[in-house]
Amino acid sequence: MPKKAETYVVGNFKGGVGKSTTVQMLSFESAFRKNRKTLVIDLDPQGNTSDVLSLTAENFGNENLPEEFDSTIWEAVRSGNIQSSIYQIMPNLDLIPANISFSDFPDYMIEKYPSDKLSQFKYMEKLIEPLKDIYDVIYIDVPPTISTYSNAAMYVAEYVIVILQTQVKALKGAQNYIDYMSFFIEQYDTDLEVVGIVPFMMQKRDSVDQEIYTAAKEIYGAHLLDTVVLNQSRLKRYDGSGITYDINKNGKVEQWDKRAHEVFVNILDEIDEHRLILSGEE
Repeated sequence: MPKKAETYVVGNFKGGVGKSTTVQMLSFESAFRKNRKTLVIDLDPQGNTSDVLSLTAENFGNENLPEEFDSTIWEAVRSGNIQSSIYQIMPNLDLIPANISFSDFPDYMIEKYPSDKLSQFKYMEKLIEPLKDIYDVIYIDVPPTISTYSNAAMYVAEYVIVILQTQVKALKGAQNYIDYMSFFIEQYDTDLEVVGIVPFMMQKRDSVDQEIYTAAKEIYGAHLLDTVVLNQSRLKRYDGSGITYDINKNGKVEQWDKRAHEVFVNILDEIDEHRLILSGEE
């Protein structure tokens, strides 16, 4: 039997912790550095990941991407045809985009399946499932809330990547996310596992950040990745410029790009190791 795509949802119930950045960077490294056929599904009506990947496409010479997407995940949900909403960003990296129109998704699902949440989740699963035969990896971005968006993503995915910013509220948000995930698995009889918790540390030498990281290590043990994402201006720049991989006059990767990318390549390697252990392949 052909292997289906590894499917990841990236989450935390607190906004601004690095969730969308992680989706963007891991998908890029998966496609560009690991040569894996990769799909990003944006289930966040804010569409931040869609915007950043659109800019990334321009950076890598993709002149075929429209200025505005003619078909998004919202059109796919309503028509039942998801193939027409897939756009190539660069070789090995495709995107199913979202925009503000997708904010009607919860109401649409309630109207379609009143009082039947499981059918709402299965509808999204039915749309996405055939794509697992086409891609090696699928990453799903969702809003930082308990919602139809995050629930549908949990039902579709096999693995969860939890983002942990080294702040008290973010630590609580990560724990709430994991607790809710456990409830969701039991409530809807689905398979979902935490494959890794990615620490985002605001200030490396800040005592509070260190305390939160230490507390997280005690709570989550091996689930907490060794690779820490430190505060980097280059990652912030990508929000406005798209992801870059600039080569300097000496033929080497520009140092700040290199630093940003190496962090997420290391995260990808750690997640691969964790996944192999969870799947019994190692």
